[in-house]
Amino acid sequence: MHYFNRKTVHDKSTGQDVVLSNEDVDLIMRLQQGKLTGQGDPYEPYEDVFSGEVMKTSLVTRPPHKRSFIPSLLEKEKVGKLVHAIKMGWIKPWKPQTDSTEEPEPQFYALWEKEKTEDPQSKSARARERNATKAPKMKLPGHAESYNPPPEYLLTDEEKKKRLEQDPEDRTLDFVPRSYPSMRLTPSWMPLARERLDRCLDLYLCPRKTVLKVHVNPEDLIPKLPKPKDLMPFPTVQAIVSFV
Repeated sequence: MHYFNRKTVHDKSTGQDVVLSNEDVDLIMRLQQGKLTGQGDPYEPYEDVFSGEVMKTSLVTRPPHKRSFIPSLLEKEKVGKLVHAIKMGWIKPWKPQTDSTEEPEPQFYALWEKEKTEDPQSKSARARERNATKAPKMKLPGHAESYNPPPEYLLTDEEKKKRLEQDPEDRTLDFVPRSYPSMRLTPSWMPLARERLDRCLDLYLCPRKTVLKVHVNPEDLIPKLPKPKDLMPFPTVQAIVSFV
C-alpha cells in the first residue's frame, strides 16, 4: 500500500487511489489504539440473548453427538492408571485432615538417609540410581600425620630446605611432620578449608565411570606350539661334516 498523503491510499484490487474521510481515519486510529469503533456506551448492561429466556425447542436441529452420552475412553484410561498406581503404592490416597487444635506429632528422620519421594521414578532415574558409581574414599592418614610421629618421619634442616625449593606437585607430603608432647598441644589445621574445597572439586569435576575388567589367562595369549612328531620328516642325525 503506497501512501501519497495522510488520507490517500492506493487500492491494489481496483488500482485506484482512494481518499479517506475523517470518519475513516478516526476509525483506523481507534483500531490501532484498541478502542471501540462505535459511539455507544462501553459500560451498558449486558443482555444475554441465548440463556436469558428458556426456549421449548433448540436453536439447531442437529442431533447430539454419540460422545455426549457415552463414557469417555480417555477418562477410563486415566482412571485405570490411577487405580494401578494406588495399588502399587506409588500414589497415596487422600487422608482426612485432623483437627488443627491437636499438636502434631514430632517427625524424626535420618539426616543422611536417601530422600524417598512418593512420586514414581522414571526408568532412566531408576537406572541412574541402580548404576550409581560411588565416590572414591580419601586416603587414610599415616604415621607422618600423627601428633607424635616416629623420628624417621621428621624432616631435617637440609630436607626442609630442599622441600622449599621443590614445586608443590613434586613434594611427597603436603605438610611438614611435627612432633608435640601431647595431643592437647596440637594446633588447629589451617589449610582444612582448602582441603575440603579441593575434595569437593574432585568429586564435582572429576568424572567417574564403571570399567569392566577382562580376566584373561596369560597362558591363553601364548600360541600353542605343535609337537615335534607332527612336524616330521626332518633331519634328526648328522650325516655330513664339512671342514673348511
